[in-house]
Amino acid sequence: MIYLFTWNSSFLIDDAVKKWKNQFVEKYGDFNLLQIKELNENILETLHQNMLSEWFMWEKKLIIIELNSELNEEIQDFLLKNIRVVPENNMILFSYYNPDKRTKLYKDLQDLSQVKEFNSENEHDVEKIVSARYKNITYDALRLLIKYKANNTQKIVSEIEKLSIIYPQIDISHIKNIIIPELEENIFLIIDDILNKNILESLKKIDIILNQVNVYAFYNNIIANLRTSVFIMKLKKENKSQAEITNILWLWNKAFLINKKYNISFEKLEKLYIDLVKLDKKMKSWKLLWTEEDDFRFELEKCILKIAN
Repeated sequence: MIYLFTWNSSFLIDDAVKKWKNQFVEKYGDFNLLQIKELNENILETLHQNMLSEWFMWEKKLIIIELNSELNEEIQDFLLKNIRVVPENNMILFSYYNPDKRTKLYKDLQDLSQVKEFNSENEHDVEKIVSARYKNITYDALRLLIKYKANNTQKIVSEIEKLSIIYPQIDISHIKNIIIPELEENIFLIIDDILNKNILESLKKIDIILNQVNVYAFYNNIIANLRTSVFIMKLKKENKSQAEITNILWLWNKAFLINKKYNISFEKLEKLYIDLVKLDKKMKSWKLLWTEEDDFRFELEKCILKIAN
């Protein structure tokens, strides 16, 4: 039998795989269990033998294979060829986080497997998943931690487990005083402030983050995230459905952004994005008066301040 655990929640996929693995070992032992976390050409022959052979005197065999979008054509062809002839007593469980559902590999696996999807589309889904498991964190603390970790369930759970070692009950002060948002999560919070026209809050966060990272790295990151928001708002103005927007922009685990409400108009957001892009062009063509990091930061913050009017 072939099974496919997939979609956009790596936490839920990993959790389900772990449960399957534990239940299998409890019933059949670990001798007839094989788990492959990094699939490459060097182990194809070994995998071939394990997929197509049956253990002597053993009832079942379980092979767990973690897939990713970077698998080359040779490996994909190998998998699709061999899973078609797997013996009945051999179970192949594919763990495939955030696949491109348009690819031949995914479409064929979907046809050949029993598929179970594990989705976490927005912060309310993450909140529900985490709060069901951890009762020692307050609602406000969990909401802030979700923002700090940009809905990444694995990172949220990791932080809760570390805090739980010291604090029997976790409240919002623990999150504010101990947890430091990572670069990606900090960018997410800054973008959120900008789109809600909380300009002073966004500038405070920018000041904090630029004490840790290069201004040009920050600039490139904020441009990439703003671009997504610009196109989402543009497609919504064209009355595209959530499914259409997700597919056009390939949002997948960021599809929750489509339903977020902001105070900024599309025109202001588009103008901000264009101004920031022009800033990059001016810098590269030596049309800025200064080229030091502090001067570039001044120009960047000036672009953001304009949308407050």
